[in-house]
Amino acid sequence: MASVKDPKTKAQEMLEIALGKKRICFGKLSKTEVDELLRSVLSEVRLRELRGFKPLRELLTFRPGSVVYGGPTRHTLDVEVLDLSEDVLLLANGFKDSPPITLDTHVMSLSRNAGKWTATFKRNESDEETEDYGTASSWGRSAYRYKGSGEVLTLRRSHNHTRADENLIITKFSYVKVPLKQRYVITKMELQPFPLEKFRQHYGSSYARVAVELIRELGSVYRRTSDELAFQSDSMRKKVTEFERLSEALSFR
Repeated sequence: MASVKDPKTKAQEMLEIALGKKRICFGKLSKTEVDELLRSVLSEVRLRELRGFKPLRELLTFRPGSVVYGGPTRHTLDVEVLDLSEDVLLLANGFKDSPPITLDTHVMSLSRNAGKWTATFKRNESDEETEDYGTASSWGRSAYRYKGSGEVLTLRRSHNHTRADENLIITKFSYVKVPLKQRYVITKMELQPFPLEKFRQHYGSSYARVAVELIRELGSVYRRTSDELAFQSDSMRKKVTEFERLSEALSFR
């Protein structure tokens, strides 16, 4: 007769989670639990301590071989170069603090890719258009990406002492192909504050995946910051040693 195991206590379950023996399914948490968990994590993020922020004008741009793109063009449907248009339209709505958001505002992406990409494809020497990648691929080399849009979950470095939970932004953008070139330019960027209360509604069925990626990305940011600070610390220690040796070797008498 098979033995019946005693059910685990709450303390045992929490211990297994802490030891990494058990995982919590983020998607099964209630809305309140999701909000509380994300707010708890983000409210501990001290933005002034982190490295890796860049000007908004550099957030979405990339070229072949960059960490965003990762390699050469594989198909005429791919985006090889993405720059800002010289007359890019920047809209920042709903922000009550100052100074205002500009292309020099320091931000970082919390998306592992460019978020929600959409695209319109065209066929050379015809008026055919499609938003379906498979259909465009069937046209072969005569097809190309004509224009598109995207969305990135962004973190802003504020000028005050607010934490990460108060500085999440949804950055939406539109881009278009430069005629006769394998180059695209962003023509419009629209930024909106992103309160945590809107997280589940905004991402719908993808909210659990996005939330987990957000937490992992923050972990990567802290790792890169730690590595940079460690390198700077080593460099400073070497300078300390050099100056101590120099001061011992010199005399003013």
